Amino acid sequence: MTSDEERLNLVQRLAEKQSQKNELSLSERAAEKLAAMQKETSSPKPNIQTPSTPAAATNNTTSADTNTNAPKEKNHLSQPDAKPPAKGKFAEIDLARIQRDGFISPNLPQTRLAEEFRTIKRPLLLNAFGAEESRIKNGNVLMVTSARPGEGKTFTSLNLAMSIAAERDLHVMLIDADVYKHQLCTVLEISSHHGLVDLLLDDTLDLTDVLVRTNIPNLTVLPSGDRHPSATELLASQRMADFMRDIAERYPDRMIIIDAPPVLASSEPGVLALLVGQIVMVVESDKTDRYTIDQSLDLISNCQNINFILNKSTNSFGSGLSKAYTYYDEYHK
Repeated sequence: MTSDEERLNLVQRLAEKQSQKNELSLSERAAEKLAAMQKETSSPKPNIQTPSTPAAATNNTTSADTNTNAPKEKNHLSQPDAKPPAKGKFAEIDLARIQRDGFISPNLPQTRLAEEFRTIKRPLLLNAFGAEESRIKNGNVLMVTSARPGEGKTFTSLNLAMSIAAERDLHVMLIDADVYKHQLCTVLEISSHHGLVDLLLDDTLDLTDVLVRTNIPNLTVLPSGDRHPSATELLASQRMADFMRDIAERYPDRMIIIDAPPVLASSEPGVLALLVGQIVMVVESDKTDRYTIDQSLDLISNCQNINFILNKSTNSFGSGLSKAYTYYDEYHK
């Protein structure tokens, strides 16, 4: 082999060796880079908390820093670790006071009035919760009304609610639907603001936002809410129908009692008659005539189950009623 051929072979071997060295270095660098990436991915990242975006200010919010009781915008996508806000209101009913005012009180269950309402409530409860063949549609939704003001519809509504709330297995929702007088809330000394009317007007409100729990365990109260010029239309709306159906079907052990305005003084009872299963018509003894009652019945005839309670009786309707009172007095001596 000539010297030229030897030099050429030497150059080729040196070139091949350098090429192998470069390829090895590239592989090594790739391996090192991959290992570095894996190490970076597996290493724990620092827990950096970003400040949450403050809720948008509302028109009735004075200052986000000073007004801690300002209403906050509802966030339907709540944080997993956030505590749910306490909903609902609570009212302490003065039982001694309402007892002095002539109403039934759980503190004194053995009275003539309490016994009378035990008799009154029993057929109403059978219509709502009795045997399957004896139940009526929407029987657990009951409206109490009268033909004219002052006959005792609120007196009857509250006493009936108190009596049913004494049942061991039943709950009562008492609704003040008299948005003009809201006498029920006045008697119970519960604020009538933010109630049924607001629930029908604002679809962002939930029942728990306006429902009032009481110190009577089985009794809750839904106030009437503020007056509204379209109260009748609100009660006749689809939202009202959906609301009534929901509260009637969701809780099978709940009796719903609606204290409605007088039939001849307001158009609301005629609308509510479409949504209830039973009606109690309070008639004032020796004052409400047959013609007035017939007029009222025509306006609430959409409900087929109408019951009557004779109120303010002076026990002058015959010996049978007088004997009944005598039996009670003798038995509870």
